[in-house]
Amino acid sequence: MTRLPSEPADDARPQVWFPDTSALVTLAVHQPLQRAVVATLSTHDLVLVESVVAELEGLAGTSDAAAVWAGTALGQLDWIGPPVRVDDPAGTQLAVELQELIAGGRPLTHDMQHYGEAAIISLASRAQRLQPLMLCDDYDARVAARNRYVEPFSVHKLLHLMIKQGRITSAQAAGFADALHSAGRAQDYTAAELDSGLLGRVGQP
Repeated sequence: MTRLPSEPADDARPQVWFPDTSALVTLAVHQPLQRAVVATLSTHDLVLVESVVAELEGLAGTSDAAAVWAGTALGQLDWIGPPVRVDDPAGTQLAVELQELIAGGRPLTHDMQHYGEAAIISLASRAQRLQPLMLCDDYDARVAARNRYVEPFSVHKLLHLMIKQGRITSAQAAGFADALHSAGRAQDYTAAELDSGLLGRVGQP
């Protein structure tokens, strides 16, 4: 398995990536970006959580600006593998608690909002034999993941790692970032910022 350069070298457990709803929506915005990320993460073990699919379906049925991208994302899931279910009742109960935590008291726009991320953290945080990493563009979900020892990466942080690994150039990464910015999906980042990894909140926690 190919190790991304900033991942902890002292953890001998096999790594597994959990793409979440927000990241899959981001990837759906720009097909060249989606293909580049798929090429990178397909060298790793991947898990698609069933609740992520359900959240994408819920989002696709709303009037949210991301609804069309959610619909596109639903047609781009084959590279991850068949969906897996969170165990019930312990896993689902924890996922509900995490959904409320990520929402931070804000009303949900649909019943499944944040539940995909919450289900990933519920499942991944209890892994004993795997090193879980979550691809996630929701800052609050990344904080919740880190607090439960699941290493989170935004799409932009992953682009930085892909530059360092030599999979893409800084200019290519900046082109991807420009496309996301033009779609209103993220603030703009220069090639120098993506190369340095100094991405502010998007590079955290």
